[in-house]
Amino acid sequence: MSKRLLVALVSLLVLVLVAGCGKTGGDENSEVKYPEKPISFVVPWSAGGGSDRMARMVADVVQAEGIMPQPLVVVNKPGGSAAVGMNEVATKKGDPYTIIGIVSAQISNPLTTGAEVKASTFKPIAALALDEYMLLAKADSDFQSLGDIVEYAKKNPGKLTVGGTGTGAEDQICLGLLQKAAGIKTEYVPFDSGGEVMSSLLGGHIQLAWANPSEAASQLNAGMVKALGIMAPERIDAFPDVLTFKEQGVDAEFRQIRAISGSPDMPDYAVNALADVFRKVSESERWQKEYIEKNGLTSQYMGPDEFAQAINDAEKEYEEILTDLGQIK
Repeated sequence: MSKRLLVALVSLLVLVLVAGCGKTGGDENSEVKYPEKPISFVVPWSAGGGSDRMARMVADVVQAEGIMPQPLVVVNKPGGSAAVGMNEVATKKGDPYTIIGIVSAQISNPLTTGAEVKASTFKPIAALALDEYMLLAKADSDFQSLGDIVEYAKKNPGKLTVGGTGTGAEDQICLGLLQKAAGIKTEYVPFDSGGEVMSSLLGGHIQLAWANPSEAASQLNAGMVKALGIMAPERIDAFPDVLTFKEQGVDAEFRQIRAISGSPDMPDYAVNALADVFRKVSESERWQKEYIEKNGLTSQYMGPDEFAQAINDAEKEYEEILTDLGQIK
């Protein structure tokens, strides 16, 4: 073989190797270009609710501030206390273009129903906020403090009526924590929505009710109801005069998580890219002003690992509480 031909062959081999190195595998190539099309953001609850409002605000901030080259398309899939939407997303295994909103009820509900699809079924991406819980009474109620409630409940075991949304969900978990910490028994009255809970309280059909600050803001500001305590580690800016449970001698604390997960086994490149997108959303001024402050929430960003741990911890805590309440046999 001539020297010139040998050089040519070597040069050709080098070009082939360089070209090969320039190509990447499917996942790596996707990482560079992801996302290449709109991402479906499934909300397993009805339009207009807390989960829907969060998803639409996230989508608005992403698009308005150009955080991601492709939009988030919010799709409501309500039904079965989130089971319908969760089951659908569970079938999208490995799909980098399907995400789902997650709240605490999606951690607790499967524990009481025995459903196979759980919050932990999905790939954790990020948590964005924590939602506080208030215990409310009608404005003309004789109850003036958490101490009054505890005293009444101890004198009248099982007769104090407390309303909340759903069975085995956040409101009942809050009541379970209160009962355990204060050593009392009450009657929990479940409703299908926060609006029904408030109507029943105002109508005098129940004595107390659980609500998020955003759910009760208009009634509180109008003087129709009063907050007897907030189940948070500290008072919140939206209602600075409302005492925490701990300030009133009841060691009970609960905050609902508001977060986003991906389809089961979503590729890491998609998880990491979206976690960064949602971190930027949480740091934006619009998010803080128009979502966190407006709704009386606590801003709390958690990345994939921290959020995964939060789900694991919550499952254990909720299982214990719901077992005590007789919701898990």
